[in-house]
Amino acid sequence: MLLTEKIYETHFSYNERDVIKFIEEEKEKIENYSTTYIADKTDTTPSTLVRIAKKLGYSGWNDFKKDYLKEIRYLNSHFNNIDANTPFDVDDSFINIAHKIGQLHQESVEDTLSLINPDTLQKAVHILLKSKRIHVMAITNLCYAAEELVFKFRRIGVDARTYTDGHLLPEALMIPNDDCCIFVSYSGQTEPLLDAAKVLHNNNVPMIAITSIGENDLSHLANASLYVSTREKSYKKIGAYTSLESIHLLMDILYSCFFQVHYDKNYEHKIKLAQLTESRQISNTILKDEE
Repeated sequence: MLLTEKIYETHFSYNERDVIKFIEEEKEKIENYSTTYIADKTDTTPSTLVRIAKKLGYSGWNDFKKDYLKEIRYLNSHFNNIDANTPFDVDDSFINIAHKIGQLHQESVEDTLSLINPDTLQKAVHILLKSKRIHVMAITNLCYAAEELVFKFRRIGVDARTYTDGHLLPEALMIPNDDCCIFVSYSGQTEPLLDAAKVLHNNNVPMIAITSIGENDLSHLANASLYVSTREKSYKKIGAYTSLESIHLLMDILYSCFFQVHYDKNYEHKIKLAQLTESRQISNTILKDEE
């Protein structure tokens, strides 16, 4: 859940609501406002601001303000000229739709890259490198993305596995702590995945989450969280354009960073396996490998 959504759903007193209204109007300007200044402008007291922060799960106002500003800046970046939920209109021509969907994918890539923390990415890759096996867990349509990632890993000799929906919990119970697991969930609140994640957390199995920004149970359980472009509503969207593009990008980044650590070995394994298992007649000179 985004912090801006949590604010909307949290019960505040009349005075606290005056402060909330003020910061929602001022947005990024509050970075330079002291608690005394905000209290004066809202006819409240600095202690009112502290109470608001604590209701939202923070120890103090400055911690809340830091996360609030970070979220506002993210939400105000990218997607200024296109709606991730309804990227085209009923009157758009087919070619206009094509250009708009192309723009949507480009925005999703830039949005995703802006959310990557270098230290978190390094931690996630380190988890993969030191694990005996890599498990990938997802449900419904995200199973296809999980299968593609597993396919890539297996083509370079990595023991990687994924599972169908009904097997998540039984498999989680059998995963040892020298393995790791990648969880893929846009909401981070999908029950079958959370049930499996709780088991792995209790058994000290390292976990990587690919999920949305904001508070969610999956990111709390994971050892490292990589964040997906978080622009789509749960139901009011034409299609999961941005989230799927973002998920695929993060998976490709994880795989590529893993590949790069032992580049020569992985590349040689990939080429040899392709030569042994892939047979096709190619007439297109662009696709042909040089002898």
